[in-house]
Amino acid sequence: MCIALPMKVLKVEEMKALCERSGRRMEVDCSMIDPPAADEWLLVFQERAIRAVSAEEAAEIEAALGATALAMTGEADEAAIRAGFGDLIDREPELPPHLRAQVGRRLE
Repeated sequence: MCIALPMKVLKVEEMKALCERSGRRMEVDCSMIDPPAADEWLLVFQERAIRAVSAEEAAEIEAALGATALAMTGEADEAAIRAGFGDLIDREPELPPHLRAQVGRRLE
């Protein structure tokens, strides 16, 4: 599975940015986006910036990644699912059945 991750820009030099996520630093190629500024957030895939994201969107992505990790290990509870996927609980497309079951929703 391939997932783009939110990373915070620490420093920018030409078409590269030094970014950090969870204490891990990485030099990111920014040649395909507008030049970022320090303290901005980027969505990064394979050491390349895909696009800039807001701090709020970066936090939502992190919450979804955390809930996904818990679900994969069988440790997710209703609070974790709501925290990570709250925006999907009461709208289309819905959560997949195995996650809906963890938030007390019956399958039709």
